[in-house]
Order: sequence, then structure tokens, then C-alpha cells
Amino acid sequence: MEKIEPAEVYIIAVPTPQDDGEADLIYVLQAVDFIISVYRPGDAIVVESTVGPLDCKKRIIPAFKKVGLKDFKFAHCPERAIPGNTLYEMVNNDRIVGGVTIASTKYVSNLYSSFVKGKLFLTDETTAATVKLMENTYRDVNIALANEFSIIAEKIGLDVWKAIELANKHPRVNILQPGPGVGGHCIPIDPWFLSKILKEGGLIKVVRNINDGMANHIVSRLKHFMKKHKLVKSTIGILGYAYKKNVGDCRETPAEKIIELLSKNYKVLVNDPFVKGEAVTMEKIERILKVSSVIVLITDHDLYKNILFRKYSNVKLVFDTRNLFTKINMERSKALLYKLGVGSDN
Repeated sequence: MEKIEPAEVYIIAVPTPQDDGEADLIYVLQAVDFIISVYRPGDAIVVESTVGPLDCKKRIIPAFKKVGLKDFKFAHCPERAIPGNTLYEMVNNDRIVGGVTIASTKYVSNLYSSFVKGKLFLTDETTAATVKLMENTYRDVNIALANEFSIIAEKIGLDVWKAIELANKHPRVNILQPGPGVGGHCIPIDPWFLSKILKEGGLIKVVRNINDGMANHIVSRLKHFMKKHKLVKSTIGILGYAYKKNVGDCRETPAEKIIELLSKNYKVLVNDPFVKGEAVTMEKIERILKVSSVIVLITDHDLYKNILFRKYSNVKLVFDTRNLFTKINMERSKALLYKLGVGSDN
């Protein structure tokens, strides 16, 4: 086993993949073993990794106690930082400190106050874990609602993007944006840790199925447009592979499933200038635009706003799943523009 240097405070910030609805703690428990090997009485352990509501109490703390460790300070402080802005948010976001004892909470809150400019809210380890899961589940629910609105809009012939903008004029309404699915290391995973507790089902499972099902909906919708315009043998160019704009993070990206489904029947080329080292071969954007008849925008990177489709006469159909392209992008182009959530039979 590798060794770590002794310290007064140990912070565990490792991945916790989803395993049958529960947090897979394999990496957390490996970190525990490292800490145990150099632990000294009075040391503090902080878990920042996202875990299930009872994982600290029933799985992580007992792992320390079973080897006779005593008098250690323990707190769960779930991370709250977004890829692309991590360092800023680590310092400026409010944080939750969930200590197993009052002394633990006080010690760790003093530690975090040395670098966190946001507010610190003190609680216990179970509440801290549950709050983190609630935050990401709330966002998952809101996105699923927007995605369902987009499907309804397609069926009744309206523009969901405009409808959401108007609905959000209400002072107590804040509907998020629809899209091709949900990606990242939090939102597609964390809700399962809560849902697992409700064996009879519940809203969270429905929400997860809606958002995970958007890839199938995108592919079905695209095939409909391609058949309608006699483009069934076309090369498809995918713009964007990362799960969110202007970053290279591909964890749980919906693009993976969309590309997998399309590759069964079509030649698919992919571009994402932010993504490095993925299994998918990345093509230069200019090549994709010059050889593809169909373009699908998956990730709304800002640089794609500069595309002028009139320069590419070979492009016949553009499917925008993020509402990125405007009249300027399509001006004097013969390509047809379709958008997720916009009903059209043209």
C-alpha cells in the first residue's frame, strides 16, 4: 500500500461512483486505510466526497473505529464547486460543516474559515450529506421538468425556449433550460443515493428516467427530420462532447449515448476543442462542417456561436439541442434549422 505523510488534518476528496443506487465507497475506504496507517490521536478527518445520507455514520466512521482509533475529529463538508470555476467557488461559496461531535464541528469550521469567504453553516454529518444530495436532486428535477416541457412543446407546435422565458417572468418561478440530457459527476448520480432509500419508487426515479431518456428522444427526433428531408444516408457532424459548455469534462455526458445510437446507422464525426484523451476521435471543426450534411449541436460552447452556415453548402440540416444558433448563424444558408423543444413540421 502506498503511504502518505502524517498530518493534523486529512481531507478525503475522491470519486464516489453510483453502484446500484448507492455510493461506491471503494476510493473513500482506500483513503481511510491510508489515514489509519499514519493516524495520531487527535487528528481530524474531513470527507468532502459526496456520499449517501448514512454512509458517514454507518460505513466510514466505523472503518476507523474497527481498528481501535479513538479521539479523532470527524466532519463531512460536501464540496460545492463547479468545473471551470472550481478554485473561485472553493473560496467564495457557502459551505456546510457536519461534525460528528460539537468539538469536531467547531474544529473543522475554524479550519475552513481560514480560506472560505462564504458563510459556514454548522450541522451534523447525516444532515450535511443529505443536503448535498437534495441540492443536486432539486436541479435534476427542474431540468427534467424543462425537458418534459420541451417534448410537449414539440407536440403542440410552440417554442419552449420562449415559453420558459415568459414563465420565468413570474416572481416565484425559475424553470431551467432543457437539453440533450444531464451530465457531470453530480446531478446524474447523486439523486440515486436518495432514491435508493425509497424502495417503492418515487419522483426521483421518474426524473432520472426522463433526463436519461433525452438521448433517445434526440436521436428519434433527428431521424424523423432526416427521413423527412431525404438525408438518411448523410454523414452527421456532432458539435460538442463535454457535458457542459466551455469545459472539457465528459463525465456522464449525454453525448456519449447519442453518438453510440447514431453510429449504428450513420457515419458520425465529432468535434470538441475542449476535450482531450477521450475514446472518441475528435475531428477539426472545419472538416466536420465541410463534409457533413447534418449537424447536431450537443454542447453549447461559445465558440460555436461564430459558425456561419452559409459558408458550407453541403450542410442541409442543423439540429440544435441547446438553443444556441440564431438567425445570424443561418443567414443566407440553405440549411434547415430545427431545435429541441420547438414544434415544427416544415
